[in-house]
Amino acid sequence: MALNDTENPRRWGEIKNIECLASALDIGIMVYDRDDRLIAASSQFLRFFDVPRELLKPGARLRDLFNATYDAGARVLGSLDGKPRYVSREDWVAERIAIHWRERYESVERLADGRWVRLCKRRMPDGILLATIQDVTDQKRKDEEMAEVLKKAELVQLILDNLATPVVVKDSELCYIMVNDAFCRIAGLHRKQILGKKAVDLVNPELAARFEAVEKKVLETGVAYETPEDIFSCDGTVIPVVTRIRRSGASGNRYVTISFDDVSAVTVGNKVEADYRSGPKPAAVTGPSTPFEMDAQEPPVPQACKGRILVVDEDRQRSEAQVAALKRGGFDAVATAGVGETFAFLEAAREMKLAISEVRISARLSQMISMDAARSHPVLEQALRAALPAPTSVRNAPEKNADAPLPSLVAASRNSEEAVVASAQTAVLPPRKPASQERASSPVRGRIRVLVAEDNDVNQIVFEQILEAMDVDFRIVANGQEAVAAWTAAAPDLILMDVSMPVMNGLQATQAIRDAEAKAGNKPHPVPVIAVTAHAMTGDRERCLAAGMNDYLSKPVSPEKLEAIIAKWVNGPQLLKAAG
Repeated sequence: MALNDTENPRRWGEIKNIECLASALDIGIMVYDRDDRLIAASSQFLRFFDVPRELLKPGARLRDLFNATYDAGARVLGSLDGKPRYVSREDWVAERIAIHWRERYESVERLADGRWVRLCKRRMPDGILLATIQDVTDQKRKDEEMAEVLKKAELVQLILDNLATPVVVKDSELCYIMVNDAFCRIAGLHRKQILGKKAVDLVNPELAARFEAVEKKVLETGVAYETPEDIFSCDGTVIPVVTRIRRSGASGNRYVTISFDDVSAVTVGNKVEADYRSGPKPAAVTGPSTPFEMDAQEPPVPQACKGRILVVDEDRQRSEAQVAALKRGGFDAVATAGVGETFAFLEAAREMKLAISEVRISARLSQMISMDAARSHPVLEQALRAALPAPTSVRNAPEKNADAPLPSLVAASRNSEEAVVASAQTAVLPPRKPASQERASSPVRGRIRVLVAEDNDVNQIVFEQILEAMDVDFRIVANGQEAVAAWTAAAPDLILMDVSMPVMNGLQATQAIRDAEAKAGNKPHPVPVIAVTAHAMTGDRERCLAAGMNDYLSKPVSPEKLEAIIAKWVNGPQLLKAAG
């Protein structure tokens, strides 16, 4: 640009500033007045269009510049594929002038030589036009590469989600970067609740440290890891698997892939010897707030083990100390922290034919477990009888000091770290009733009547314990069809309806009940139906309400939650009794 052509010193300074600014920003800048005559233009414009230099002198017309750029190949502008547009010169020039008279305009377009440019135009209130052009080829290429990477990632995710095997991918920092649907179902978590986090965010620190120790070794050595072990689903189900850990990626960009191959079908006829390791297990009724826990690989219980002891205590710090002391004394010990968690552990132990020598239970939790429910687990029943002065009723037992030592079936040396059990009588757990069988409390006139529809055996036990502690009349069925039949036979005051069930799911069962109520026409107060589900997907609550449900209760279910929902929807909440 011929900067020497101007005779106005002030204008000379302005033009020089524009040239410096364009050079610093590596962009082409053009400034036109309200008559579309050039005030100033930077020389960078010539990097994009081969036009005569006189068209960049002050006073040149914008129309003349467009005519010249059209001849220089600018007819590709307006076409994202960079191919010439078959329009006349007049139409093309008129189109570009119209664009330059817009208050704001921005576009990313491809030139004939393959470069990508960003065009920005701003018409000021006084009519002054400021236009810039910038080469964004490198950024465009990076964007395209990133789009390709995302496309491949979506394809990988689609493939993973169609696998029945749970799969996890972690980066070199052992953060979750990819999980498939099968893993999310076991964990009871949405993908968004897992990605970007580490194991310590999902499980207890001790368990997380065990996981990461193995994964770090695989990352550092490249030696694959494979072992049979048990993982625990969010509903407390024990799944025997073969865990495989592999390293992938190049140096400086390593990944670890973890898969869990279900071998339950293989081990049904040929039971693999298994054992519970120390550490808390998942609660029986769980949901998105309860993370996935896996049985970490540890050496099996030695032959000289003095017995297995279950410590049941809501105070985790106290129970961990108990477990540590028992292990030092030669026992295999494990701790649970709630009613549901305890029954889940005992049920799993029964299925795996594991003998529990003793149960040590805190005073508070001993008052929350009914003797009737404990009879299906003799070792737990013995612990309750030892803990309570009046074995006929747990709820009538006097309140005990929660900080007192846990009662035991046998004497132990409390002053020694190596606690020795004098005579631990091994209890072999008898088989329990089929989970699909209906269970009901004895009906008492005047009590609140609750119908529970839940297909999971362990969850049924948890509901049974909580409702018994509340002293309500209840009935438990295993699917939606049975729920409709039970409602028809004896109308309850409230229905707790699991959403995912066989034969007929909770939504279908609720709709059937609402249809029957509408057809009868003589029920002024429809029975309240409460959705109970571990799902936390967007729209689940709306679908439940649309099916005719009145409220939504998310898992894990606690006595406090259940008591609050019953009091909210059933008249006469004074009939409820506190659960311990």
